[in-house]
Amino acid sequence: MESLSVETVLGLIGVVILVGLAGEVGFKRTGIPSVLFLMGLGIVLGPVLGYADAARVASLAPFFGTLALLIILFDGGLNLQFMKVLQETPLALLYSVIVFSGSVLGVAALYVWGLHGQWLQGLLLGAILGGTAAAIILPVVSQLTSLRDPVKVLVSLDSAFSEVFVVVIALAIMGSFTEAGGKFGVVREIFHSFFDALVLATIAGAVWARLLTWLAGQTLSYMLTLAAILVLYYIAELVGANGAITILLFGLVLANMETLAGRLVRPLRVLIGYELDQAKFVLDEFLKRINEELSFLVRTFFYVLLGLIVDFSKFNWTIAAWGLAFFAVVFGVRVIATYAIGEATSNWSSSDRVLIAAMMPRGVATAVMAFLPASAGIPDTENFPMYALTVITLGVLFMTLSLALYQTMASQEQNSAHPSPLSS
Repeated sequence: MESLSVETVLGLIGVVILVGLAGEVGFKRTGIPSVLFLMGLGIVLGPVLGYADAARVASLAPFFGTLALLIILFDGGLNLQFMKVLQETPLALLYSVIVFSGSVLGVAALYVWGLHGQWLQGLLLGAILGGTAAAIILPVVSQLTSLRDPVKVLVSLDSAFSEVFVVVIALAIMGSFTEAGGKFGVVREIFHSFFDALVLATIAGAVWARLLTWLAGQTLSYMLTLAAILVLYYIAELVGANGAITILLFGLVLANMETLAGRLVRPLRVLIGYELDQAKFVLDEFLKRINEELSFLVRTFFYVLLGLIVDFSKFNWTIAAWGLAFFAVVFGVRVIATYAIGEATSNWSSSDRVLIAAMMPRGVATAVMAFLPASAGIPDTENFPMYALTVITLGVLFMTLSLALYQTMASQEQNSAHPSPLSS
């Protein structure tokens, strides 16, 4: 690979952004996610045209992937109103837990019995492949005017919950590889990941809530919040807490500070100095001005990076077959859970069940977490990225094809519920 000139690199960056924007526009009009086009562009630029060396680009994946993960987690925390969720949609949480747990155990069992691997690595792979992608699912369901609101809420919350589960459980299992606590190491690691991160995130959230009242109206307040996220991640890792989970809980604390502050005694509320309207305005400005733009850039370039580092020498028929098998497991678990819960509650029509089962594409969180184990030196995880890429691709294709079936079934159900006067 020859070194590229500055103008060539800048031109390629512009092409990537334009393709990403075109993909977003096409996504809104057709419902086809841009992830396949962006990964395809990466494959063309990397393995096909040779503009980038896979080994060199792969060295950037942990840095760029971690940045993408932090932004996604902070956004996920800001959009999780736990009190409201638990009060209004307990079914969504139950569904997400059942599907994620079943997917983790199913993938782990196949990994152990089929590939003769270790259970801990199998559970790690199951956690990585077990969650869906809110960034892909939320825009899709928002465009489905025929979808009933309860189903739309359930699918949206399931994607948000399961994406959090992917990060939290996978990071906890990765941490247990250095834990010398025997078979209870994973459980203890999960507990410490939550507890240590919760303490740090609560303190940081209270301090930043105080600062938000002073930052109201400042033009760079959203950039300062982004800087706070990165510094908080560094501090969390420095003191031994889990940095990614800390950022998730930091966003969660800020988003729910109104509820938390309302439950505190007055001296603590005065100490925090949290003026809800001002802080909420600053958070809204951050989300509107930075999160959308930055999330788009990070998501776009990360999907292209996935295409760049595809190593076709490792991607053989055996890898593809096992990737297909893992996809079949997570697909089967979701279908069984959907139809079982649908029968038990009698709340979902046939078209609803098709739509809920179809909303299973994997995204950035799965891709990022798939690269971290190998970079962290965990043995027998070198093929995780290939399995993840296969499942991501198949999930997006399956959802796209299933949407056409859903539209047909929903139209038929609507016509049968409201027959034409001529037919009577």
